[in-house]
Amino acid sequence: MAATVIYKEMAPKPPRAIAHKDHYARVSYLYQLGQHFSSSGYGVLSQNFVRTADGVSKKAVLKLTPALKRTMCKKCHTLLVPGLSVTMYIENKSRDRRPKCDVLVHSCNACGTKKRFPVGREPEYEVFTERPGVAFDAA
Repeated sequence: MAATVIYKEMAPKPPRAIAHKDHYARVSYLYQLGQHFSSSGYGVLSQNFVRTADGVSKKAVLKLTPALKRTMCKKCHTLLVPGLSVTMYIENKSRDRRPKCDVLVHSCNACGTKKRFPVGREPEYEVFTERPGVAFDAA
């Protein structure tokens, strides 16, 4: 009897099923359509698909990967493509120009919205989806 209890505790647990797989698939498809039409020159259509993908993810309360969220402008829903629709630069407003105060700034060329990401504070920081032991289905 005691052996079965120990065995159950030591047995590896199977990965849990990802909830709302259909919503993740829809967001992924809409995002891919937005990418396709953005590269084809149909910016307004691309913005519509990205806006719809963002609305579906918010309505279904999905946890999207930071890599996916960083490529969408929150204000105008433009896909942020480096060199094409976004300007990226390092900003340091500290008095001593300390490297731990470096901030990566993404500036949307369509609406001017800026996103700031601290890059110098914790060099060993890793996004939650890249941490070991985190089961996450990327959209």
